[in-house]
Amino acid sequence: MPLNYWQSPQNPAMSRLYVSAKAFQKLPEVDVREVKIWIEPSDSVMAGWVIKAKGDVSTLGKGLMFQKRVIEALGIDASLSWAELVKQYGSTPKKPGRKARGTGAGPSAGSPFAAKSVVSDRPGARAYEALMLDIPSIKMPGPVTIQVDHREPEALVELLASHPLITVESVSLDLGDIAVEDSEGNRLLIERKRCDASATKTDFEVSIQDDGRLFDQSERLKMAVGASDRQVIPIILLEGDVYGHSTTMLCQQIDGAISFLAAIQRVSVLPVFNLNHSGYMIAKLASHFVDGLYTPVSLHKAKPKAIWDQQRYVLEALPGVSSKVAEILLAEFGSVRKVMSASRKELLAVKGLGQKKVDGLLEVLDGVPGEHLA
Repeated sequence: MPLNYWQSPQNPAMSRLYVSAKAFQKLPEVDVREVKIWIEPSDSVMAGWVIKAKGDVSTLGKGLMFQKRVIEALGIDASLSWAELVKQYGSTPKKPGRKARGTGAGPSAGSPFAAKSVVSDRPGARAYEALMLDIPSIKMPGPVTIQVDHREPEALVELLASHPLITVESVSLDLGDIAVEDSEGNRLLIERKRCDASATKTDFEVSIQDDGRLFDQSERLKMAVGASDRQVIPIILLEGDVYGHSTTMLCQQIDGAISFLAAIQRVSVLPVFNLNHSGYMIAKLASHFVDGLYTPVSLHKAKPKAIWDQQRYVLEALPGVSSKVAEILLAEFGSVRKVMSASRKELLAVKGLGQKKVDGLLEVLDGVPGEHLA
């Protein structure tokens, strides 16, 4: 077992999983004599547990990088809850004063922690799946430049820069926390709102209740979309459990704020679990924004076998022609060839085809915009 289970004799609700001396062999960067690493339950993260250390562990990285390094080195299943983690990896230590109450590994059935089951019922699998997302694994056809406001955490910059095709520029942004621009001058603007656990309020709550800057920011994003002759795509990332970590807002109030942002301000609101997930999402958004779906994806249905269905299939590829309109055209003209050679007057006479739809159809067929109007 790579971990030793410990439960406080004075406070049975306090428990930890210490990295064993043998397991430290998988972490050669640190000195086992100077460092202690353990896992303990935590209500401040969605997974329900967190890795902590005493001593110099800077060689393992900071923050999320440290967490990922320990999880990967020990081969821990990050999707497990705290109770499952204890059951699968924990072993009872032999040191005096550190023996868990009860028998066998893990907390005793009668301990307050086991009875309370604070963490075991929490859905933490996805949170740690997000923590383990590998940004360099994102496939990109070419280089992407991402501008990050200088007030954003250095850890986010490091995460984005870990991709070999991403260049990160630390700048002072007037609007948004992250910006991406494509070759045509179109812009992707991302505002990041932290919703992690706090003793008082989350960043999301403060930006609504205290200074109202979230609505000011969303209004400025909306105005940027209308003022630019280029495409501007505004996005707000909600990082963390916006519902579970809110201490001053009711569920319906949070829903109201999100609804306002999405339906009235026309700003996309995307949830992410943690900083690593934010980095992964930003990298993915930037790649899609700059290069699109570079892997061809066919949106057309599979070619049918029946002649009638094949004719309808061809017509459905034309702008504004639904399956119903294709059936009407075939019923009126009898074949695809006759539909294609029909005049504007003949097409306008077909029920279900308005002037706008006919004009758009003829522009595609003629290849010259507006020629049919002459």
